[in-house]
Amino acid sequence: MKPKGALYMFPKFDPAVYPIEDDQKFITELLEQEKVLVVQGSGFNWPAPDHVRLVFLPNSDDMTEALDRIERFLANYRALHGT
Repeated sequence: MKPKGALYMFPKFDPAVYPIEDDQKFITELLEQEKVLVVQGSGFNWPAPDHVRLVFLPNSDDMTEALDRIERFLANYRALHGT
Protein backbone atom coordinates (compact mmCIF):
# COMPACT_ATOMS: atom_id res chain seq x y z
CA MET A 1 0.00 0.00 0.00
CA LYS A 2 1.48 3.31 -1.06
CA PRO A 3 1.07 6.20 1.41
CA LYS A 4 -1.21 8.95 0.12
CA GLY A 5 0.53 11.63 2.12
CA ALA A 6 2.75 12.27 5.06
CA LEU A 7 1.84 13.38 8.53
CA TYR A 8 4.40 15.42 10.42
CA MET A 9 4.69 16.02 14.17
CA PHE A 10 7.06 18.19 16.17
CA PRO A 11 6.47 16.99 19.76
CA LYS A 12 8.08 18.62 22.78
CA PHE A 13 9.56 16.59 25.63
CA ASP A 14 9.05 17.94 29.13
CA PRO A 15 12.61 18.76 30.31
CA ALA A 16 11.67 17.87 33.91
CA VAL A 17 10.84 14.35 32.75
CA TYR A 18 13.33 13.93 29.88
CA PRO A 19 16.47 15.98 30.67
CA ILE A 20 17.82 15.97 27.12
CA GLU A 21 21.01 17.99 26.94
CA ASP A 22 22.06 16.99 23.41
CA ASP A 23 19.23 16.22 21.00
CA GLN A 24 21.60 14.75 18.38
CA LYS A 25 22.88 12.26 20.96
CA PHE A 26 19.31 11.54 22.06
CA ILE A 27 18.10 10.65 18.56
CA THR A 28 21.27 8.64 17.86
CA GLU A 29 20.68 6.57 21.00
CA LEU A 30 17.04 6.04 19.98
CA LEU A 31 18.17 4.87 16.53
CA GLU A 32 20.87 2.55 17.92
CA GLN A 33 18.71 1.05 20.66
CA GLU A 34 15.29 0.87 19.02
CA LYS A 35 16.01 1.21 15.28
CA VAL A 36 13.62 4.18 14.96
CA LEU A 37 14.79 7.28 13.14
CA VAL A 38 13.52 10.76 14.02
CA VAL A 39 15.12 14.16 13.39
CA GLN A 40 16.38 16.33 16.22
CA GLY A 41 14.71 19.70 16.70
CA SER A 42 18.01 21.53 16.28
CA GLY A 43 18.00 20.21 12.71
CA PHE A 44 15.13 22.66 12.16
CA ASN A 45 16.84 25.52 14.01
CA TRP A 46 14.87 24.88 17.20
CA PRO A 47 16.92 26.50 19.98
CA ALA A 48 16.26 24.02 22.82
CA PRO A 49 17.01 20.26 22.80
CA ASP A 50 13.40 19.38 23.70
CA HIS A 51 11.79 18.63 20.32
CA VAL A 52 12.01 15.95 17.64
CA ARG A 53 10.38 15.72 14.24
CA LEU A 54 8.38 12.66 13.31
CA VAL A 55 7.16 11.73 9.84
CA PHE A 56 4.42 9.12 9.54
CA LEU A 57 4.63 7.25 6.24
CA PRO A 58 4.55 3.49 6.93
CA ASN A 59 1.54 1.28 7.22
CA SER A 60 -0.26 1.17 10.55
CA ASP A 61 1.40 -2.07 11.74
CA ASP A 62 4.89 -0.63 11.19
CA MET A 63 3.85 2.63 12.82
CA THR A 64 2.51 0.81 15.88
CA GLU A 65 5.80 -1.09 16.20
CA ALA A 66 7.85 2.13 15.87
CA LEU A 67 5.75 3.91 18.51
CA ASP A 68 6.10 0.92 20.86
CA ARG A 69 9.89 1.12 20.43
CA ILE A 70 9.90 4.88 21.13
CA GLU A 71 7.80 4.27 24.25
CA ARG A 72 10.28 1.61 25.47
CA PHE A 73 13.24 3.92 24.77
CA LEU A 74 11.63 6.82 26.66
CA ALA A 75 10.89 4.61 29.68
CA ASN A 76 14.53 3.49 29.73
CA TYR A 77 15.71 7.10 29.28
CA ARG A 78 13.65 8.25 32.27
CA ALA A 79 14.96 5.38 34.41
CA LEU A 80 18.54 6.17 33.42
CA HIS A 81 18.14 9.86 34.32
CA GLY A 82 16.06 9.29 37.45
CA THR A 83 13.02 11.25 36.32
